[in-house]
Amino acid sequence: MAESLGEAPGLRAVTRTLDLLDVIANAEGRLDLSTLARSSGLHPATALRYLGSLEARGLIRHNAQSGYQLGAHLFELGSAFARQTNFAEEAQPVLEDLARQLQETASAGLLDGSSILYIAIVQGQRELGIQSSPGVRHPAYCTSLGKAILAHTPWDSAKAVLQAAPLVRLTTRTLVELSALKHEFEVIRRQGFATDDEERHEGVICIGAPVFDHTDRVVGALSISGPAFRVARSRTEIAHVVTSASLTASKRLGCPRRTRA
Repeated sequence: MAESLGEAPGLRAVTRTLDLLDVIANAEGRLDLSTLARSSGLHPATALRYLGSLEARGLIRHNAQSGYQLGAHLFELGSAFARQTNFAEEAQPVLEDLARQLQETASAGLLDGSSILYIAIVQGQRELGIQSSPGVRHPAYCTSLGKAILAHTPWDSAKAVLQAAPLVRLTTRTLVELSALKHEFEVIRRQGFATDDEERHEGVICIGAPVFDHTDRVVGALSISGPAFRVARSRTEIAHVVTSASLTASKRLGCPRRTRA
């Protein structure tokens, strides 16, 4: 791995040590010293010194049979990250960027029972926009946030949520049949985003995408809402931006995947 120009010796040692940790984390199969040194671009003696520091702190472990592997202290650090990471806090700056970029209302929500609880909202609209506030609840089955989350929930669990309360047809576009919703969830998983196409409120279109945590479990969703006449004109662009924002939020929560299907 190439060194950064002008990098101080002490910082270079830290960088190279972290490089070794990355190699171990992404390895498939047994790793010995020569393989690690070659993969990291280090002299074996240098690699051995850095590996000793990592092992002393429990970040890696080593034995003759298994070679080098990650250590238990990394799990402890990951658990601490999970305890300290809050979906609403991590979503807020992403929502602000999203609202500023699209100039519409950006929302973050999580599934609570059969409803979506809106936990953060940023108003970015121009002269005519969607007004809402944190703490509001809406049915999960007819919101882009709810559908984005349910689509990435095992069908038996999603079905139980949908059956927990009556599915009321709020507009002529609202889907209330389980078979239709199940099919739409399949489409959502393929395309990466969900749409509330005037299904909860006539004249309003919302586009949402799921957010995943450090275990790759869906924990919430982000969305953009706006007047149908504006959103419909830029539906593809908005979907792309919202999906990108959800990936950013997922990375902030430690999601192990850089991209999702």
